[in-house]
Amino acid sequence: MRSLFALLVFTLMLTACGGVMTLSTPTPPATPEVRLPTHTPRATHTPLLLTPLPTSTFTPSPTPVVYVVQAGDTLIGIAKKYGVSVEAIQEANAILDPHRLQIGQELLIPQEENNRTPTPTPTAVPFEILNINFHESPVGSLWCLGEVLNVAGFDIERVQVEVSLYGEEGDVLATGSSFVALDVVPEGGKAPFAILFSEPPQRFAKYKVIPLSGDPVLYLGNRYLDLEIVNERGFFEENVFILTGEVMNKGDFPAKEVTVVVTVYNVEGRVAGFRQVELNAEILLPGTSSAFLTSLSPIGEVITYTFVAQGKRVE
Repeated sequence: MRSLFALLVFTLMLTACGGVMTLSTPTPPATPEVRLPTHTPRATHTPLLLTPLPTSTFTPSPTPVVYVVQAGDTLIGIAKKYGVSVEAIQEANAILDPHRLQIGQELLIPQEENNRTPTPTPTAVPFEILNINFHESPVGSLWCLGEVLNVAGFDIERVQVEVSLYGEEGDVLATGSSFVALDVVPEGGKAPFAILFSEPPQRFAKYKVIPLSGDPVLYLGNRYLDLEIVNERGFFEENVFILTGEVMNKGDFPAKEVTVVVTVYNVEGRVAGFRQVELNAEILLPGTSSAFLTSLSPIGEVITYTFVAQGKRVE
């Protein structure tokens, strides 16, 4: 009897072991939709660019005076010779100790204070203004972003633009100005700018952008342009755009105070934002590179981006 009972239990166990167990496949969680930040311009419709652009010229500047230090020279004597202050020469040439001049050292005499007859620069506008983009900030102010393109055929500096907002009747509602983000805009190069209207009009119909100043670079001084961006890349991480790369010193001198200017563009090719970032490396030796990392929250989707690096030569 016991054997029969054991046989019966064994048979039931075999039957259970031979059954097919169906495991339910878990449904994967739905991938959340990534929404890029969007910003609405202050104007309720697309403002029109006033055409044609004014034919105003940029502000003429005197030709820079460069003095080569001779034996026995002092900063006080040089300042008296050109009718400028010692402090002005120090500031223009980044001189910390006025008592440590070197024979053969080139000094830029500040243009605004020298008494020589100024030579006006050419009257043709040396740059074009492109890719204007307006967007309203969370606190209600209005940003105007854009960039300039150097079409002068030579490097330019002191580049400044002005933006005016107009009503339906052609009345000026607000005006702002700004210098571009680069100290020197290379021949054929671009440089971004941003103008903030802290208390903008509720609505504007048209806008006008004009060049205020832009001069040929006749004297670089210790400004250093022999820098190249390598291994660059940009990508979105959530709603923030990350940009990385390396600055390579391809020149013959060590560089310091190196700054990278990053400009990003939207699907329409307009400036969607820009950022200036300084390298961590204090000195960048010739033939070496240093990495950088920055991020920004652009206006909408980023389609492309550009990098430019500039610094100062180590004396």
